[in-house]
Amino acid sequence: MIDGRIKFRHLQCFLAVANHASVQKAAVALSLTQPAVSKTIKELEEFLNILLFDRGYRGMQMTQRAEVFFTYAEAAVNALQQAAEFMGPARKTPNSVIRIGATPSMTVSFVPQVLMEFERRIPNVQVSILTGETGYLLDRLRDDEFDLILCRHLDAEQMIGFSFEFLYADPLVVVVRPGHPLLAAPAGDDGEPRRFISILPPKTSINRRAASPLAMAFDLRPIAHFVESRSISFGRTYTLNSDAVWFVPWCAVKLDVEQGTLVKLTPPAKAAKESIGQAARSTGLMMRANFTPSPEMEILIDIMRENALAGRA
Repeated sequence: MIDGRIKFRHLQCFLAVANHASVQKAAVALSLTQPAVSKTIKELEEFLNILLFDRGYRGMQMTQRAEVFFTYAEAAVNALQQAAEFMGPARKTPNSVIRIGATPSMTVSFVPQVLMEFERRIPNVQVSILTGETGYLLDRLRDDEFDLILCRHLDAEQMIGFSFEFLYADPLVVVVRPGHPLLAAPAGDDGEPRRFISILPPKTSINRRAASPLAMAFDLRPIAHFVESRSISFGRTYTLNSDAVWFVPWCAVKLDVEQGTLVKLTPPAKAAKESIGQAARSTGLMMRANFTPSPEMEILIDIMRENALAGRA
């Protein structure tokens, strides 16, 4: 039976002295004092009841029996070190993962800007993003599949058990491709409404109700020919390759308009205030009411607030 008094430190000291042939060098390698190393070797000799080293002109030399012991001691230490390295990742706290749900329009410009800034401040924190409509995201948040969601404001009864923080108002806007006929001759200039296919939010979307007054502001009514779609990528591709008129949340096309890829129509001054007021929807971040964000998530939320404030300005 192995003497229970033999500890890992005894084997480490023995191997260090054997490899360096010197108590002094072994002490330096182990960051111990020479007396501590000498004492540990003496204890091991007592436990094993053998002499481990002869002191000669070449330093500390292993005895014949110690050389046999060295083979097994080295194998045992290496095996324990390999086991510790293998189990290390399981013992370490995993990297933080922040789970975010966001509506499609918010993932186009707002979320990327926020996450790029977050990466600059707090690198190596994993963020998981899932896109979906507000109702879908809310159900997933309720089931604890998200830490927070970025979505539009809902009716009070729908937000029971959640907290909502306003970030910005995201108006519904109308965009067309560069060179669109409406840019040369705005609707209504010739006394007749212009007829173009419209890309509209689905009937179940809250933005759909905002499309009619906005179309009226541009003299585009009645909207008789239209395509319904929630897809930002579909709307963008269709609009760029046709004379379609796209009714879309501003956040979804902000970068395209700033880069000149798409053109945002400006309603007549007399209708602008009323139509934009009806079309703007409160957008913000929502969490479970009893949820406590991690320190990393607090920083991410602060960046969201900063970007939203800059956008409102």
